[in-house]
Amino acid sequence: MKKVLIADDHQIFLAGLRMIFADSKDFFIAKEVNNGQEVLDAFKKEIFDFAILDINMPIFNGIVIGKKLAEKYPSCKVIFLTMYSDVKFVNEFARSNAFGYVLKNAGKSELLQALQCAEKGEKYISNELQYTPDKLDLDSSKYQTLTKREMEIIGLLAKGKSSQQIAEDLCLSVFTVNTHRKNILHKLNLKNAAGIVKFALENNMI
Repeated sequence: MKKVLIADDHQIFLAGLRMIFADSKDFFIAKEVNNGQEVLDAFKKEIFDFAILDINMPIFNGIVIGKKLAEKYPSCKVIFLTMYSDVKFVNEFARSNAFGYVLKNAGKSELLQALQCAEKGEKYISNELQYTPDKLDLDSSKYQTLTKREMEIIGLLAKGKSSQQIAEDLCLSVFTVNTHRKNILHKLNLKNAAGIVKFALENNMI
């Protein structure tokens, strides 16, 4: 069984995670901690296969800790388990070496699925951030309707750039960039920038 470290400062939530892992034959909770510093202290004594981190926790947040673990303990696969669906944090995940981004309202099966994907070296993003009826792929007719410029803008949005920054990079007006963004959302049946980031990740565009 694979060893899992859980980092969250809410005791009721930790109790719920214990119940999720109680019946698992593949993963078990080897350590529970409440803040970023305790994560680092725990890894000095023992290496874990997975670290499930809340983004908003004391001392060091999950994003910072995830980066530190990736640098010092690359064999450990990081999963963010958070209430944040904001594109800012999804972008941080996309740029990191973490393997999973799961929202706290996800079910047991989704969290375990994220761990299974990570074990295979695949990235997983919560279903809550998937706004299309079906997963899109490189052969999708919707994907093929994107113009070269729209593909370029998707890649830049997924890297966390604002419309203003994209306009400067591509020598376009902000109005033109925003028009492209609206067209992208319409063509891919997405609701917001978080959906664009997920699309870019699933299609290896970043």
